[in-house]
Amino acid sequence: MSESAALRESPRHPTPSAFHTLLHRPADQRRREYQYRFAQSVVFGLPVLALQWFGRSLGGAESGRWVATLQALLSGWVVYVGATGMLFEGLVWLGRRRLTADLLPASAVVALYVLTLARLAAHALSSAPRAFPSTWFHAAVLLLMLWTGVRWWQYSRRNCP
Repeated sequence: MSESAALRESPRHPTPSAFHTLLHRPADQRRREYQYRFAQSVVFGLPVLALQWFGRSLGGAESGRWVATLQALLSGWVVYVGATGMLFEGLVWLGRRRLTADLLPASAVVALYVLTLARLAAHALSSAPRAFPSTWFHAAVLLLMLWTGVRWWQYSRRNCP
């Protein structure tokens, strides 16, 4: 084994782990990530917002069920693409005793999505016929749009290429 290889593998000079590489990405890569998250949240989130405001007026008695189903699918993708990465990274940093700015909004988005999905599942499983409940998918999508847009803007101002 060469001396340089021995130095890289010694405890004093550990090789960078996958988590270290993930957590210490350059600012230009983070800017691109927020740009992609924002774009995905807008492309798939605008239909969620439109369904929230106009969806029930477009259909008949079953429109609430279809609005909620389409919103769950579209906002599920937005949450998966936009919030889960920020949530995972925030939880990794929290395990290292550091609170990140992304952890709270990502947690709120995931919580809103999961709670609304659970509410819809409880409604679907109940035997009492009643009107379909309103959803909060639009709030999760709107929060994610705003947060990723602001973070993209912040990283863009850092003069990243």
